[in-house]
Amino acid sequence: MRTVAIVSCRIFEDELTFLMKKENEKKSKLILIETEFIETIEKKFASVGIVYTKIKEGGLKEAIEKESAGDADVIVLQLIEFSMEARPAEIKNVVYDKIRNLQEEETDGIMVFYGLCGNVLGSVENDLSQPGCPVRILKDEDGEIADDCICVTLGSRKHYANILKNAAKGGGTYFLTPMQAAYWREIAYASALTPDPNDDAMIKIVFDYSDYKNVGKVTNGLTYEKEFDSIVDDFSRRFCFNIVDYEGTTSVIENSYENFIKELEKNEKRRAN
Repeated sequence: MRTVAIVSCRIFEDELTFLMKKENEKKSKLILIETEFIETIEKKFASVGIVYTKIKEGGLKEAIEKESAGDADVIVLQLIEFSMEARPAEIKNVVYDKIRNLQEEETDGIMVFYGLCGNVLGSVENDLSQPGCPVRILKDEDGEIADDCICVTLGSRKHYANILKNAAKGGGTYFLTPMQAAYWREIAYASALTPDPNDDAMIKIVFDYSDYKNVGKVTNGLTYEKEFDSIVDDFSRRFCFNIVDYEGTTSVIENSYENFIKELEKNEKRRAN
């Protein structure tokens, strides 16, 4: 039995639901730390029958002790709001604080579901890994840390760079994954795109000034956000954008998580010998 913690931006709700469904099928115990914005992921968990325990912050040690009876792994999920996109230093402070708090609860390892996010999380593994509790961040197939959530969904930094290079030839592209589409107004405000997320006229002025011509519709093979197609259609009409389809993937998150678990297993065998 091991206790694994995941610190994640809520932009990866869909991918987390997909992964936690697999963990449930393996009989892992899931603990979700309560925040004011977990309602949507709880609905997704319910839609696929994921069993979990919800706790308030500060009650983790007791919950781990309760759930750790037997041989099942315990997965602790700590979500972070996407409210700091224009303040990378604040992202770092919050993510680092959450990791340190989880390390105090005797977790065996912590997986960070973030990209570089303005180059502030690139050293998180070296900064916070401890003996017996490694910290790992999302990496692509080449072993490079993903730039951001779009890069994660597209599959690799190399592929992302090629897409950006080609997209620039036809004007700027504003990318939307399913979760970004569902919360595009909140994200526009969080990223300092606009001081008023409901002022479409002002947002259009900003888009025009930035030479955005297209909305990049990035699918990920998951269908938890039922209104994705209609939201992107509305977004394109609202701001006079062309829709450009991009096929995304869950491979970065799946492979990063799988490699992390394998690393923990190797560490356990090494200590046992």
